[in-house]
Amino acid sequence: MKRKSLGWAGILFLTLACGLINPITPAQPGVETIVAATMQVTPVESAPTQVTPPTQAPQPDGISVNFENVSLVIPNGLASGAAGEKIPASTEENGAPWEVGPAYIKFTLSSYPLQGTMWSPEIKIYPAEEYRLVDLIVGEGMDKVKTIATNPNAPLPEKLPFLPFINAAQVFYAQMQAVNFQNGSGIRYVTQFDQAPIPINNQEMFYTYQGLSQDGKYFISATFPINIAFLPADGSPNTPAPVNGVPMDWENFENFPIYLDAVVQKLGSADPNAFMPSMQILDALIQSITISTP
Repeated sequence: MKRKSLGWAGILFLTLACGLINPITPAQPGVETIVAATMQVTPVESAPTQVTPPTQAPQPDGISVNFENVSLVIPNGLASGAAGEKIPASTEENGAPWEVGPAYIKFTLSSYPLQGTMWSPEIKIYPAEEYRLVDLIVGEGMDKVKTIATNPNAPLPEKLPFLPFINAAQVFYAQMQAVNFQNGSGIRYVTQFDQAPIPINNQEMFYTYQGLSQDGKYFISATFPINIAFLPADGSPNTPAPVNGVPMDWENFENFPIYLDAVVQKLGSADPNAFMPSMQILDALIQSITISTP
C-alpha cells in the first residue's frame, strides 16, 4: 500500500475538522501507540441488513495458482496471473512499528483492471500464532473476524477488524458479508482509510477480506482496489463528484458526517455487480483459496 503525504491541504483539513476527528488513545503501549498519532474519523456503517451465512462455493473457472502451501483460482477476466513470494519478518529495526510481523506469503495479481490506486491487489497469508505474538490487538482483531463470520447477523461493531496495521483511520465500511474460503471463513467489505476528512473516492476505496483457516493456523488479509461510478476519481477538492454522486461541502467541514452517511448508504445499497471489478468475482477468488498444512 502507498500512503501519500497530507501536505498543507491535509493540515488544513485536520484544523478545520477538529469536531469530527479525535486522537486515538491506546489502552496500553505497543504497536497501537504508534497508530495513535493518527487522527481517527468515527466510521460510518451501512444500514443493517440480514446477511445469509456463507456456503462453500465451487472453484471458479480461471487461472490456477500454487505457491508453497497455498492454492487459488483467479476468475477469468480478473487478472492474467499472480506472483507468489515469501516476505521476510519485519521488526522495529528494519521497518515501521506498525509493520512489525512474522514472515508471510504474498500473492500479487498481474494485469489487474485498476492501476495507479493507493492499494495493490494482494493476498497475504500470515502464520496466525506467530502474528498474535506481535501485539494483543492482533489477536483481538483475529478473534473479532471469527466472531463476526460466525454470527453475521449480530450487531456490528463501530469498526470492522483490519490487519495488518496502517497509520490511518478506518473512515467507513459497507457491503459487509461473511464469506468462506475452501478451508476457512471470514468477512469481506469495502472501506477507506484516511488521515483527514476527504471524499470517499475511487483512488482510495478498496475491497478487503479478513479470514482465518479452520485450524486457526493461518490468517488471510486481502486487498483489492475497487471502483463504482458515482464516486469521484480521487480525493482532491478540484475533482467534482459525478452527476449521480454526493458532493462534499469543502467549505463547512462540520457537515462531513452528513456527507459520509449519505455516501455510505449509497454504497451499502448498491448492487455488488455495480462495482468494478464485481464484488462477486472478488468473492469467487477468495472462495477458491486453499491453505494446506506443510
